[in-house]
Amino acid sequence: MRRLIIILLFVVLLAGCSRESQPLPESTVNLTPKPAASSSYFQSDTIKPIQESNGIAMISEWFDEDTILYVEEKDQLSTLKKYHLYSGLEEPFFETEEWITEVEGNEDLTLFSIVTYDEFDQSSMYVIDAEGNRQLELQHFGDSYTVYWNPYKPSEMMLITYLPDWNFDVFHVNVDEQTVTAIEIPQTYFQWVNETQIAYLNWDAAAPNYEAPLVLYDLGTGEAEEMEKPLITFMSYSDHTQLEVSVDSMYELYTTYTFKSEGAEEISELEMPILNTYSDLWWIPFHMYDSDEGDFYYLRPKYSGDYFSYEDGYNLLKYNPRTNAEVSITELEDHLPIKLSPNGGKMLIGNRLEEVMELKNKEKVTLF
Repeated sequence: MRRLIIILLFVVLLAGCSRESQPLPESTVNLTPKPAASSSYFQSDTIKPIQESNGIAMISEWFDEDTILYVEEKDQLSTLKKYHLYSGLEEPFFETEEWITEVEGNEDLTLFSIVTYDEFDQSSMYVIDAEGNRQLELQHFGDSYTVYWNPYKPSEMMLITYLPDWNFDVFHVNVDEQTVTAIEIPQTYFQWVNETQIAYLNWDAAAPNYEAPLVLYDLGTGEAEEMEKPLITFMSYSDHTQLEVSVDSMYELYTTYTFKSEGAEEISELEMPILNTYSDLWWIPFHMYDSDEGDFYYLRPKYSGDYFSYEDGYNLLKYNPRTNAEVSITELEDHLPIKLSPNGGKMLIGNRLEEVMELKNKEKVTLF
């Protein structure tokens, strides 16, 4: 039970020593070949809930369009399992005596980062491929980790390692080359804008604010370019669409979401009702972007108000910046995390991503 409680705490809270580039030691892997299921096994068109188990901690990630990864805590082991939604077939994917706290796939789901936490309060990060082979292992680099996969080079990531006393280190990791390179940037949020450039908001720790200037940084040259307009946040997607979130003043009722091309040409704007947190932390609704179709999915409150007292539900909407068309998917009572499937046909919803919706027919199934 203690293991399950710690996992749930990490799900809620994970919402943020210079080292030179160095090769990583090779890791050993013990694999047992799995028998392939016959094609007839997968012909059901009905999603099957996961069989009841007190050990299920959370659903973590998509493995492919019809398969999810979920964490099971049982017999002092954390097991990351693959589960086929229509057949109910499941099999172990990764197993450890540590607690699995976070799983994040890269853009094409060929690699998965797995963050763990042991009984001595030490954290590790592993990278495994789609066959379950360990490709990289970082032990005790920090107390926790945040991963930003490069959508243009799927074997690269920006890695934040959090240290005691609110300190952190920033690294550029190349899984193929087995290198970890320290980057001297005092920020913890990054977006990839192309194969070699990242963007971050240059927050001033000495003067907290809800917005900051955007900086473009070239990993090859080390050159940084600061943009003029301050932003609340910034997102960049693998089809080279960029999203800037801004507001004219802290007294506005709506935040402006501006979609742009990589060349900074504006595509369209979307106004979002503001739920005020009365702090330097600006509220951003849960959202996902489908790079194949160019659709932006997001939760929209019905009006502006107080974040802590707002109780009137959220519309789950699909917005296409290029056509300026918006479609209502469903309504949710609470502001809940969402995670779009690789081909955009399904969505996981919930604090533990425990519900799956088929977007075409809007049917929702509780998985556990």
